Amino acid sequence: MNFKDIFLNFFGTFYILVSLLAFYNSITNIGWSFVLWLSYTIFFLIGLGILFRNSYLLGSQFNIAFIPYILWSIDFLYLLVFRKNLWGISTYVFTTRSFLSQFITVQHLFIIPIAFISLYFIKFKRKDFWILSLAQVVVFFILTRLFSDPSTNINCVFKSCLPFDIVPNYYILVWFISAAAMILLVNLFLLKIRAFNARRRNLIPS
Repeated sequence: MNFKDIFLNFFGTFYILVSLLAFYNSITNIGWSFVLWLSYTIFFLIGLGILFRNSYLLGSQFNIAFIPYILWSIDFLYLLVFRKNLWGISTYVFTTRSFLSQFITVQHLFIIPIAFISLYFIKFKRKDFWILSLAQVVVFFILTRLFSDPSTNINCVFKSCLPFDIVPNYYILVWFISAAAMILLVNLFLLKIRAFNARRRNLIPS
């Protein structure tokens, strides 16, 4: 077994296990509605994509996670280094929480680099993975609005997770526009990276 297979098998299995721990932790220690956090499903589907070399699945999750996780990581590292808030989206990490919760949370820092390396190994064979990304965020928006308490603000569907309001009277519209814009921009960005793509003649058109 070569390094590529070892890497993909290990991290594919690892992130599937992390997601299962996240679901378990939510149900037993926090509250069942917290399983609706997109991050937990993203961990699971990225793990599946890596383990089964499915670039469509992996790319669809990367579309959703890339910009939010980069912003989260910047906020976390800024707070860690300078001991003051930047945007305040990662402050909960520095509160008293269980080791399992902390372990799951810090995966936000590592999963994007792992996904980058995995995409380099696996390569895209089609370019329309944005469709699954958009469908997924729509489904999770609806489920989160229906089955979670607004006070938890899971997936930021009730109000902005940033420390300022974003057009509060039209927040739902802004949420969808922002999600769609991030997904489409990241999808385009990924397809522009030659190292991630199979030969152009083999790409299935969207």
